[in-house]
Amino acid sequence: MVRSDRQVSTIKLVAEAVRLASSLAVKEITLFSGEVDRIVRVVSAYTLWGGTIVLLACVSGFLLLMALVKGLGGLIGSEAVAAVIGAAPFAAAAVLLTVWGLRKMDVRR
Repeated sequence: MVRSDRQVSTIKLVAEAVRLASSLAVKEITLFSGEVDRIVRVVSAYTLWGGTIVLLACVSGFLLLMALVKGLGGLIGSEAVAAVIGAAPFAAAAVLLTVWGLRKMDVRR
């Protein structure tokens, strides 16, 4: 069976289209991979900066609390009483959060 020139040229066109589509798909995947890598780098950098800021804020707060307790201890003459006064708001917050959490976990509601 002999194919006509028209059938042969159609087969060649389809083969060329498949080859070009494959080449385009490879280029698109490469481009997508590069974009994802850049996005991951940017998100990682922002996360690192955010973590650093949170860490420095916690350390600063702790140092401020220690300075306040030392100053209050100097004013009232007892650093132990000043430590209890400085810790009282945190203890109260812990108790309130515990009560709130226990109410939220209550299975009867």
